[in-house]
Amino acid sequence: MFISLKILGSVIRKLHFLIMDGKIIHAACMRTTITVIAEGVAIIERERNRIYISREPCIKAIAQREFYIDRIFNRGDRHCVEQIHMKLLVLYNLYDVLTSRDLLRSTQNVSIREQVIVFLQIIGRN
Repeated sequence: MFISLKILGSVIRKLHFLIMDGKIIHAACMRTTITVIAEGVAIIERERNRIYISREPCIKAIAQREFYIDRIFNRGDRHCVEQIHMKLLVLYNLYDVLTSRDLLRSTQNVSIREQVIVFLQIIGRN
């Protein structure tokens, strides 16, 4: 009988430790969860209060685009063929046909010359 009580006591102590370990694990999980939620709320609040500066149009990009188009039209046959796979004379003829038949119109953001170049580059990719 004494041995049975000793074994029973040992089992009860182990169960007590397992229950305590379960409580400790549960408490640690709760602390971690609360920390993650609090950090998420802090990030959301920081983003909500951030002052965003609106982007202004990039003047440099517009100038670079015009420079690129001018280089194609003005640097000669070899450069034109390298860039759009077309001789300069053919490019000018295409430009004249498209503008004379009013197939392309200049817009506020894109010139006719640029539309022709983009059109040719799209055709060249396919």
